[in-house]
Amino acid sequence: MADVKLTDLIDVNTLQDIQDGFARLTGMAALTTDERGNAVTQGSNFTDFCMNYTRQSSLGCSRCERCDKEGGEQTMRTGRAAAYFCHAGLVDFAAPIMLNGTFIGSFIGGQVLTEKPDENKFRRIAEEIGVDPNAYIKALRKIKIIDKEQVDAAADFLCTIAKVLSQTAYNTYLANMSNSGLTSLNHSILMKADEAEAALRDGSSRIHALTDAFEKVDHIADETAKEVTATAETVKVIQNIALNTKILGFNASIEASRAKESGKGFGVIAQEVRSLAETSKGAADKIESAVKRIDEYSSGMRKEVVRTKDAVDQCLEELKVFSSLLNELKAMSAE
Repeated sequence: MADVKLTDLIDVNTLQDIQDGFARLTGMAALTTDERGNAVTQGSNFTDFCMNYTRQSSLGCSRCERCDKEGGEQTMRTGRAAAYFCHAGLVDFAAPIMLNGTFIGSFIGGQVLTEKPDENKFRRIAEEIGVDPNAYIKALRKIKIIDKEQVDAAADFLCTIAKVLSQTAYNTYLANMSNSGLTSLNHSILMKADEAEAALRDGSSRIHALTDAFEKVDHIADETAKEVTATAETVKVIQNIALNTKILGFNASIEASRAKESGKGFGVIAQEVRSLAETSKGAADKIESAVKRIDEYSSGMRKEVVRTKDAVDQCLEELKVFSSLLNELKAMSAE
């Protein structure tokens, strides 16, 4: 809070309006200063004595600023409204504007007298600050003389205004802190949403690539099934040839037996043909069994490919929904 300024929390125009209203209501001068005693508003209802004479003198102006600062410091030490005589002999009073115990400025009123002034004293002051004594006394005689009770009432009213300003400043400070925290949180949410969106894009890209791969595998499985079918048909042809060859060899053996001695050589050949037919049939049967297993594996692979592809498509649909939710979240954060 030490770095927070009064004008960071309450608009200068608002301070000016409140100050002007106090001056019109009480008929007294008013000014708002920061924690160092520097004016943050234009003086309201300042007297000619102060504005056109005392503050027109470089020495008088520096003394006025010092008085404003000392009045603010006094209120800062006590935390209460303080009434005091300025260097020129007028009555001023100040009330502190606090931010949860931290002094951030003063609300100053006054430029009045509570009794008839000693004009000789004011002539000496005029000579000290280099102002025409006669003109100074003429301006002095225009200053209002107000009962002390009325001054005290104005000081109390000023203190009430200062308390309201203090509470306003504190509420604004809390709101700013909340907004700052919310902005920081919102920024973090947007960053995480951007990261999630980037990850989502990468994931979607990989899933699309996986889908393409599954389609290729499905195509290969389909082509494999076609080749398996063709191979099975070829195996059946081989099995038929082997069977026919076996029958042919058997018939040849019968004929060789009938030919007796002259048919012995033919009988040996017939036996070999029958043996070759048996071997071909055995090999064809093994190929047929292998082809059936390949067909079963291919069919199972195609089913798994289809099932997995459906699951991937479902994931893509869910990713689209998630992407839509992320976009809504980012839009809400932006608002």
